[in-house]
Amino acid sequence: MAIGICDWGIGGVGIYQLLRKSSNVNVVYFSDTGFTPYGKVPENELKARLSHVFLHFNKLGIEKIIVGCNAASTVLGDDKNITGIIEHGINVVLKAGIKEVGIVGGKRTIESEIYKNKLEANGIQVYQRIAQPLSARIEAGDIDSDGLMEDIQAIFSPIQTIPHILLACTHYPLIANRIIDFTGQAVLLDPAQEMCNWILSTWDVADENGLVQWQTSGDTNQMKYSLSKLYQIETNHIEKIDL
Repeated sequence: MAIGICDWGIGGVGIYQLLRKSSNVNVVYFSDTGFTPYGKVPENELKARLSHVFLHFNKLGIEKIIVGCNAASTVLGDDKNITGIIEHGINVVLKAGIKEVGIVGGKRTIESEIYKNKLEANGIQVYQRIAQPLSARIEAGDIDSDGLMEDIQAIFSPIQTIPHILLACTHYPLIANRIIDFTGQAVLLDPAQEMCNWILSTWDVADENGLVQWQTSGDTNQMKYSLSKLYQIETNHIEKIDL
């Protein structure tokens, strides 16, 4: 039984790497960079796109699907075979036992107020910041430029003194050290490990061959470059998928 992982780009690869540390389950990873960034797509259009992606997985015999994208997770329905990252992000904050949290994410994620509403209902004060430029920079392999640091300063300045900050985009952990360079002692909360723990304890994850199949609707050469630079994953084959 293979598991499918989808994201707009390569941010969800961090989830794959964590999953691989504890399981040899086969994985198909689909990066949808050939489509408009999910955070910029109207809700109904995004739902339709995700239906195409899920159908693509189903045609490969894959039922269990991980949605690594926060923007995509804002429009997911209730399906026991599909898990989005937002529910795990909320659990990370709740388990931290804190009274306030900063949240940085893409435009759709923040404007949906899904984190804000659920956390404030649990008595946690939420301070949100849209960080749309960061994912595009990281996707292109930019994790240390002066321009990146300028974006970090502009985005994080209003929440610089908040002790805990939730990274509501799977790209952001790749620049965690740069964020800490600016914020100082802030504790960065990453939902990825919480998500993996849930998957391993809830789904029947078979011990298989540890194979991974890389797919993208976008530029295969760019994905190959990003996998190598950002995750130190070398691959000679990335399949181009037209959906």
